[in-house]
Amino acid sequence: MRSTGSVKLFLFISFFFVSVSTSHTFTRCLETFRANGNATGGTDFFGRPVNDSRDAVGLTYEQCMVSCGAGQEPFNWSIFSQQFSAWLLPWLALVSQLPFGAESRIDNLISVALTVGSPTLAAFSLFITALNTRWGNERFSTIKYPNHENAAKALIYLQQVPLRLTTSEGLLASLIVLPENDDWWESLVDRLQQTYTWTIAAATSVAWVMIALIFTIADSVMNLGSNVNSSGQGAGILWLWLVPMVVGWLWVPVCSYEKLKAAINKANEIAFVTAPEKPSQVNNAVGINPPRRASEVSDMQGLGIYEKKEVFTQDAARTAPVFNYARIWEWHSAVEMVAQAFESADRMAKRHTPVNFRNGWKFTDERRVTHHRDNRVGSLEQVQAYCGFDGWEDDEPNPPMPSGVWIRIFVASLFALGLQWSTTASAAITVIFTPTTGLGCRSGTYILYGMISTTIWLTLLLSSYLAHLAKLHHHDRGETSSSGFDFSNLAEGLATFLRRLSTFAAVCNTLCIILACVFQFSDVFSTCYCNSSVLGRGAQRAYDVIAPGYDYDITKAAWIYAVRSAQKIFSRARCNHVAQNLSPRTNSPITSRGTR
Repeated sequence: MRSTGSVKLFLFISFFFVSVSTSHTFTRCLETFRANGNATGGTDFFGRPVNDSRDAVGLTYEQCMVSCGAGQEPFNWSIFSQQFSAWLLPWLALVSQLPFGAESRIDNLISVALTVGSPTLAAFSLFITALNTRWGNERFSTIKYPNHENAAKALIYLQQVPLRLTTSEGLLASLIVLPENDDWWESLVDRLQQTYTWTIAAATSVAWVMIALIFTIADSVMNLGSNVNSSGQGAGILWLWLVPMVVGWLWVPVCSYEKLKAAINKANEIAFVTAPEKPSQVNNAVGINPPRRASEVSDMQGLGIYEKKEVFTQDAARTAPVFNYARIWEWHSAVEMVAQAFESADRMAKRHTPVNFRNGWKFTDERRVTHHRDNRVGSLEQVQAYCGFDGWEDDEPNPPMPSGVWIRIFVASLFALGLQWSTTASAAITVIFTPTTGLGCRSGTYILYGMISTTIWLTLLLSSYLAHLAKLHHHDRGETSSSGFDFSNLAEGLATFLRRLSTFAAVCNTLCIILACVFQFSDVFSTCYCNSSVLGRGAQRAYDVIAPGYDYDITKAAWIYAVRSAQKIFSRARCNHVAQNLSPRTNSPITSRGTR
C-alpha cells in the first residue's frame, strides 16, 4: 500500500512539474512581442490593431498562438487555494445539507448527483412538492368526515414513497369508516410529524455561506483587475441555486426510508377491518360481527409502500425528496382515491345515513363529536359501499387521476427553469463581460452545464410518465403479452433506458462542473484559445487582452447586474410562500413543530 501511494504521489508531482515547466506567462510573451518593432498582430484593449508593436496591450488569437503557444499559464498555488476556498468550498460544504433519507447509500449518492448535476430537476421536485401539498390541503378542505384532516396530513407527508392502496377485503374502507381506526390515523400522523428537519445547525450553515459569499463578492469587485482570468466570480454565482434548494427542502418533513416504513408498519399493527355478513344476518337489523385486526385477516395493508421490485421505475421507490418527480401521477391517484372515498362517506353522513342502513341515524349529545360511533359500523359489504367501492373482490379499481396535474407540472417547470437559468445566465454574463469579452471556455462551460441540467430534467420527467403509462396499461390488461413485445413492455423498457442514461449524465455533469471550477482556479483555461473568446468571436476576430490598465467599469457593472439579477429571482421565487405551501395543514392548523 505504501509503495502504491508513493508511486501515485511521484506521478502527480511529475505531471505537475511537467505542466509548470512547459507553461508560460502571457505577460512575458507580450514583452517579447513588443521588443520586435516590426511584428504585427498587436491590439489595443478593444481588439483594434495597432501600428507599433510597442503600443500593443493584447494579441490577436493567431499571433498569441505563434508567440505564446497553445499551453496554459503556470499553476499558482496561492491563487488556486484562495479562489477555491472562497468560491467553491463553501458550496461543496453546503451540499451536505441537502436532504437524503434513501434506503441505501448508493441511492443517497445518486440523489446528490441528480441535485448537483441537474438543479432543474431538484427545483422541479421542490416546487411540485409545494404545489402538491397545497392541492392536497384544498382537496380535503370541503370534507367534514372524521379523520379527513389526518388523512390529508398523512398523504402529504408520504410524498416521499410510492403509496400502495388496497381496497380489497375492505382494508382501505375500514381505515376510513370504522371508529376503531381513529387511533390508526392519529398514530400515523404523529409518527410522520416527528420528521421535521429545520435545525439551527442547518440554518447557520446557510447563513455562513451567504455571509462568506457577500464578503467574497465585495472583495472581488474592489480588486477586479487582480487575476481576472482565474477569478471565481462566475463560479460563485453559478452555485447560487443551492441556497433556495437547501432552504426549501429544510421546510419539508424529510424522513429516512426505515422511519417511514416503521411509521406505517406500527400504525398498521393497530388497524382494524370489518367482517363480511353471514347469510343468517341478512334479515337481522343489528347483528354485525365485531371488527378484527387487519393483520389477522390479510397480509396486505390498506395503506402501504410499494417495494422496489414492484414499481415500474426505480426512482419512484427511492425516498430522497429529489425523486418526488417520479411519484407525481401515482401520488395524485392515491390522494384522489382516498379523497373520493372520504367524500362518499361524507355525503352519506350528511344525509344521516349510517353505514349499517338497517339501523337508524343516531345523534350525539357531545358538541365536539359530530358522528356517533354507532353510525360508523357495519359489515364489509356495507363499509365498501359507504366509501363508493364496488364489491369486495380481489380486483383493485383503476386508480383515478384528478384534474389540474399538468397545470401544476407546468407551473413547477416554470419555477425550476427560472431558478436554473437565472443563476446560469448570471454566471455566464459575469464571464462574458470580463476581458477579453465574449463567449469563451468558461462561460461556455456554464451554459453547457445548464443545457445538460435542463435535458436531464426533461428526460427523467418523460421517463416517469412512460413508466406511469406502462403501469396503467399493465393494470388494464392484467398480464403482459406472452410475446414480450407490447406497449407496456416497450414503455417500461424505454423509461428504464432514459432513467439510466439521465442518471449517468447527471453524474458526469456533476463531476464536470466541479472540475470546470477547479480548472478555472488553476488557470487550465488560461490559454490563447480560452482567453481570446474564440467561441464567441471566431478565430479571425478573437484577441487576448494581456497588459494591465483595462477599464473595468463595464465589467464591474456586469458583475453587479448579475448578482442583482440572481437576487431578484430569489425574491420572486417567494421562498416563504413556498415554505407555507409545504406545510401539511387543512382547516385547522398543524400543531407547531418549531419547539420539537
